[in-house]
Amino acid sequence: MKRLAAAALAAAACWPAVAAAQSVSPGAKSPTLAAVKARGHLECGVHTGIPGWSFPDDKGVWKGLDVDLCRSVAAAIFGDANKVKYTPTTVQQRWSVLASGQVDLLSRISTLTFKRDTELGFNFVQINYFEGQTFIVRKSAGIKEPKDLDGAAICVAAGSTEERNATDWFGERNLKINIVKFEKNDDAIAAYDSERCDTYTAGTGALAGQRRKLKNPADHVILAGTISRDPQGPVTREGDDGWDNIIRWVFNGTLVAELHGVTSANVDKMRAESKNAEVRLLLGASGNSGQILGLSKDWMYDAIKQVGNYGEQFERSVGMASDLKLERGQNQLWTKGGLMFSPVFD
Repeated sequence: MKRLAAAALAAAACWPAVAAAQSVSPGAKSPTLAAVKARGHLECGVHTGIPGWSFPDDKGVWKGLDVDLCRSVAAAIFGDANKVKYTPTTVQQRWSVLASGQVDLLSRISTLTFKRDTELGFNFVQINYFEGQTFIVRKSAGIKEPKDLDGAAICVAAGSTEERNATDWFGERNLKINIVKFEKNDDAIAAYDSERCDTYTAGTGALAGQRRKLKNPADHVILAGTISRDPQGPVTREGDDGWDNIIRWVFNGTLVAELHGVTSANVDKMRAESKNAEVRLLLGASGNSGQILGLSKDWMYDAIKQVGNYGEQFERSVGMASDLKLERGQNQLWTKGGLMFSPVFD
């Protein structure tokens, strides 16, 4: 009995410390968040320049779907979507730039694979675009589907997922190809344009952006058939769960906003008038979800007000309101037959 009483007293003595530890939010303990706040801006690693995903316009302003994720995170942290600096990265540079701490977040069409997720020391926090790899060819070549490329020379960025996918796919079918490697995607597409290769390979969305860089875009066609599934999304360094939570839930918040019809145009009205419990928590009209992450009460209100929900970002970057005119397809919300899904804000 004395032992039981002593154990009970010890447990009771420990309880305040346990409760205090549990009351500290993971976000508040995030060293990455602390560094970002102290610096005064987010450092984001992006592509060297691909229309629709991450590219500087004629005024040097970075735009695109991946850029909008960076801007959403900055808005959630600082209340200002413009507090981001962008570091262009190649296929080969991206991992070392992230590992070194030069950037806080990598947001540049990087494909989630088993080895990357388990061996590199990084976390693929979320998927912001579902992709499939295919090929761009000259219309005059008369090629209709990937298997017709037997014997072709294929331009590709060295070390990319696309290089491995092409090698594996054609090898499995006993089809011969000649892989021509380049350090940068831009070099590979330029080589294709100068007819050093029969085709260039990338994801369907990326090809839509790269085609715009060709001398005569109308002379080229993107094949409908794909050879892979390529879920792409933002990447962080392992070891900072609080930072991962911020990136994950900022993105989820843009999906939930679209689900409930909250847009950059009506967010003020929705915050003031919506009776939906999830919307009210999302926008800071009730509760304080931001405190759990080490952010302000208005974290998602600011992100949606300044950058928009996922549907808005998609449409202006790569969708029907953009030059690329891509269908939502797999990137539609789960309620509309797509794969974009968010857990509940509660």
